[in-house]
Amino acid sequence: MTGRAQFIPALTKPNTYFAFYNEWKDKEGFWIRFFAILVTSGLLHALSFFAAFPSFRTISFVEAAKLSGMELELLRYLIALVGGAWGMIVPFLIINTGALFLYIFFRDIGYKALFYVMTTVYLLFILGLLFELPVQFVTGAEEVVQPLGFGFVGVLFFKHGFWQELLNSINIFTIWGSVVMYYALRQLSFKEKKYCLVVTIGFVVMFVLLSSLYAALASGQLV
Repeated sequence: MTGRAQFIPALTKPNTYFAFYNEWKDKEGFWIRFFAILVTSGLLHALSFFAAFPSFRTISFVEAAKLSGMELELLRYLIALVGGAWGMIVPFLIINTGALFLYIFFRDIGYKALFYVMTTVYLLFILGLLFELPVQFVTGAEEVVQPLGFGFVGVLFFKHGFWQELLNSINIFTIWGSVVMYYALRQLSFKEKKYCLVVTIGFVVMFVLLSSLYAALASGQLV
């Protein structure tokens, strides 16, 4: 039986969608949609780097170069191009790393199916970036607060550092992704529901902690 790869139903009705996943020998259209995800991710990252250029201009070696207006514009587009390339690499890193981690606990599902699950979850990461872009274009900042999360609480109570990044990572897209992952694992695996829930929570907590720590260290504001 052949099923069509449809990410919208997988995100909105994961319990129903993944209940039929194992009945499909082939997922028609998956790789076309996956390529579209790569392109979209690259485009959004390019726009993000382009919008954040004012913050890059304050880097010491850029200021020391004393570039002309035309050279700065060229640099802005080059940075956006690099951001776009990075945006097409990021999905491979996140999806494969996530699938490999889950494979340790769910060998009965198989790596291919876990790759599909992580691809679905990554769509929410893209959606979150889309909501951040307007804020970036207004502020010109490299890192901005996620409008649909607890980032504003972090800004109010923590001046810099890890805790601010941690609260910013707790948003509607992280929670939504957790729900999608749990229902997908529960439907695809023979393991108990409690086991699926514990692994899902552990995965999300580890991802949030590591991404927050990385962001804090990259900005030089761990505390």
